[in-house]
Amino acid sequence: MAQNAAAQQYSEIYTLSIVAGIKRDGTQFESGDFTEGVWCRFQRNRPKKIGGYRTLFHNFRGVTRGMIVSPQNGVNYIFGGNSEGIDVFTTGTTIGLGSGPYEALILTGYSPIPILSVASPSFVVDTDLTAIYPALAKVCFDQTVNPTIYTVLSSSYNSGTQETTVILTGAITGIPTTVYLANYQFAPNDAYVWQFDIQYSPAGGKLNLLACPGVNLANIDSGRPSQVLIGSLTPDANDVWSFAGLSDSAGQNPTYRPITVDGGVCVLYPYIFVYGSNGFIANNHVDSVYANQSPYDWNGATANQVNMAASKVILGKPTRGGTNAPSGLFWATDSLIRVSFTGAAPLYWRYDIVSSQISIMSSSSVVEMDGTFYWMGVDRFYVYNGQVAVLPNDKNVNWLFDNMNYQYRQKVWATKVPRYNEIWFFYPRGTNTECTDAIIYNVKDKIWYDAGSADGAQRSSGWTTEIFPTPIWADWNFTAQFSQPFIVASTPSGEPGPAANQFYTDGDTSQQFSPGDYLSFINNVNSVNFKAYRVVSSVFTLDLSLPSGGYTLTTLASVINPAVIPGEYVYYIVGGYTLWQQEFGLNSVGDTAESAIYSSFTTADISWIGGTPAQDSNTSVNRRMHIRRIEPDFVQDGPMSMTILGRKFASAEPEVSGPFEFTPDTGKIDLRVEHRLIKLKFESNCINGNYEMGRNMITAEFGDERP
Repeated sequence: MAQNAAAQQYSEIYTLSIVAGIKRDGTQFESGDFTEGVWCRFQRNRPKKIGGYRTLFHNFRGVTRGMIVSPQNGVNYIFGGNSEGIDVFTTGTTIGLGSGPYEALILTGYSPIPILSVASPSFVVDTDLTAIYPALAKVCFDQTVNPTIYTVLSSSYNSGTQETTVILTGAITGIPTTVYLANYQFAPNDAYVWQFDIQYSPAGGKLNLLACPGVNLANIDSGRPSQVLIGSLTPDANDVWSFAGLSDSAGQNPTYRPITVDGGVCVLYPYIFVYGSNGFIANNHVDSVYANQSPYDWNGATANQVNMAASKVILGKPTRGGTNAPSGLFWATDSLIRVSFTGAAPLYWRYDIVSSQISIMSSSSVVEMDGTFYWMGVDRFYVYNGQVAVLPNDKNVNWLFDNMNYQYRQKVWATKVPRYNEIWFFYPRGTNTECTDAIIYNVKDKIWYDAGSADGAQRSSGWTTEIFPTPIWADWNFTAQFSQPFIVASTPSGEPGPAANQFYTDGDTSQQFSPGDYLSFINNVNSVNFKAYRVVSSVFTLDLSLPSGGYTLTTLASVINPAVIPGEYVYYIVGGYTLWQQEFGLNSVGDTAESAIYSSFTTADISWIGGTPAQDSNTSVNRRMHIRRIEPDFVQDGPMSMTILGRKFASAEPEVSGPFEFTPDTGKIDLRVEHRLIKLKFESNCINGNYEMGRNMITAEFGDERP
């Protein structure tokens, strides 16, 4: 009988059938799912290589910790927040060619208040503003990057004239017409996590970009406030983007106070909401007269502020509200809050606690797909579609949370790839301090897999629009390429010494050091003194008396520190922190080279003791499996390889056979391999390599007796 059973196997051909998804939790032998994968997704429940990516832009100022992309009138505007401020890039709405970065100006001076009169060292403003100008308050009289800051000595209100006189500690230069509070000045900070949103302003008919640089990267419930910034989505006539502080400085009863929070900002059209510690949520007033609507009115009838939780509110998103629109969801660190507009005076807004028993991993870990919200909690996943529910995950939840570097939880971020119905959750794995892997949920097929710690998962933030065809993600790796050294020259005869942000070079280097280029005085990115400096201008002066024919004075955007001296080197550099156009082609396309992207997937165990290769029945025969032939079926570009991983027992170390290479034209792979437990590993690692698995056929038979 045994011989007949064995002989019968010679004519058996099986379709390789493995459950879709990558299962990391539990043992390998228990799983009918694919057990490992690198840069592999599933479409129609079949393994498929994830797409490639190409370099769009670089910035040298810092890792991007928040992004927004908005296509307008044929131009794709990309804003990225980093430790130094906001960088702006532009592309077309269908292709990734464009320009940038442009360093947006973040202006000092907030809450513009008209000045009635000036008598140095004092000025007069309307109404009682003594609370705005207490002793030691800081003010300035122009909105520039580095204005002159004055300190208030005292202020007094005259009830007869209904005016406030403010006396400063120093003399006022000129005759200013507007005064700004300057207590909140923007300063670089490595702890910034940026939140952005867009709001239309009827005044001037423009789109306002709102930005909140929360000092939250090291601590999700940090209580340090930042002022919300506001600027135009499009540049001014000089192609400059500038942002100033948002304030309550319009409407009938302005307080002129800056809008400062330690959480963030979002827009529930047409309202602006801010939020932060102690469950704080506030919104501006939107006037019933369309032309009077202003982002600066925070005291009108429909403006409101509440405290809805004991914990910090860290994120807000608009959601469908039906007749109670606009509506939004606000995530606190332990609660989910729903806000709806009722239109009924005096409160106008309704606040509901949807759940007080949730968690959230980071302020960037929520993503919306087709009206449903998904987010990563501190120990499980959640979904909201009218009510909160746990998002089931029996594939890799332990593999994720047991290896999460919780110290850097605020670096976790989520995004989506709509074409493949995917939600991506990026996270720092193991001892890594930046995101090195991603857990992926396919909302259509309801399956889980992961990026396998591929290079393409080393991303810090990103954005997906519905007009630009592919996602844009930012890299946290710093890369730079240095030119040959140029020598810093002494001050030419008759010329003034260079300023702290200038240097001379011999000859005409204005073509090498052009405005917008970056330079460095150190050619090692790992040096503690390495810094990239942006060129503002580079002017060549002809002087035929010099052997070089003249000299060039280069001006940089910031002071050179440590100071450079003649004889030292300066380098032109390219690179920095990369913005990638994801799902572009099949390769990793850099500035100067194109390289292959490695991708692989590994099947579950195939064995007679676990069932046939088709997983359609259990033979219950304790014999080795002898594989005679595999007939690959792939939509395939370039060569691939197959490796056989065999084990005697479930916990044994694998024995490796192969790799066996095959091309799109390979009809069969003949083998003489047998093991008690067998896994097949398929790999692609060539330029323009691609695959999508179809219906692979396996010819197998009973092998030797059990080991």
